Amino acid sequence: MGGDMVSIGEIAHSTGVSRRMLRHWEQLGLIAPASIDASTGHRRYEPSQVGRVRTVAGLRALGFGLEAIRDLLDPALTEPRLVDGLLVRERQLVEEIDEASAQLAQVRARLASIEKGHHAMRSTLELTPLPALRLCAVRRTVRDETEIPHAAGELVALLREHLVDGAEGTQVVLTYDGTSHDAIVVTAGVEAGERAPDLAGVDVAALRDGVSVRFDDPPADVADAWIAVDAELAGRGLRTTGVYRQLIGPDGAVTLQAGVRAL
Repeated sequence: MGGDMVSIGEIAHSTGVSRRMLRHWEQLGLIAPASIDASTGHRRYEPSQVGRVRTVAGLRALGFGLEAIRDLLDPALTEPRLVDGLLVRERQLVEEIDEASAQLAQVRARLASIEKGHHAMRSTLELTPLPALRLCAVRRTVRDETEIPHAAGELVALLREHLVDGAEGTQVVLTYDGTSHDAIVVTAGVEAGERAPDLAGVDVAALRDGVSVRFDDPPADVADAWIAVDAELAGRGLRTTGVYRQLIGPDGAVTLQAGVRAL
């Protein structure tokens, strides 16, 4: 570029910063053109200003906000202000890393759970009739599948409050009935007569054609487990249907059951 002035297009090409962003930074006072043609509005920059543009871009890449960058580039910047600004950004990055690490752990847990689910299905999946159930239960209606986990958790907690002598040694049965298409009825109950005499009775019909899969280690995400069950059944030309059952044993093991039909 030599000692000649450069255009906004040239400085954008040289730094990788778009013209729109350069104009935005100009409005904020972060980078001012050396000259602006009064008739055309064309902006010209000193070649040395490439360094400032790259500095601003580098600070943005580190996650500094534009106000913080303005402060960091202030010629009157003192060391205490510099240190304070860096410490603020350090705390923000630590929080972001902690959050990302927690999210990564959740993703890995779901992946591991899906893999364990496939192992469980290879050894415990059965195509079998499912018995009728008579439950003492509590119920709630939700609008779609995404609301089921929260509702199920609340219902299980409410159910346990009604159990005589606590919940130890009692199998809890969850059912999800979306057959009405307008809503999903979530039920949490125990077999009738088992320490919950004050709850309403709920009948779950027997099924001639069903599937049952036992997970000794509870799935990290039950919805993922159902997807894995359907994937396994698809290879057999089947899919789940009807009222879905989730049996939670006293030992924490989870058994998923549902009707099946041909694809």
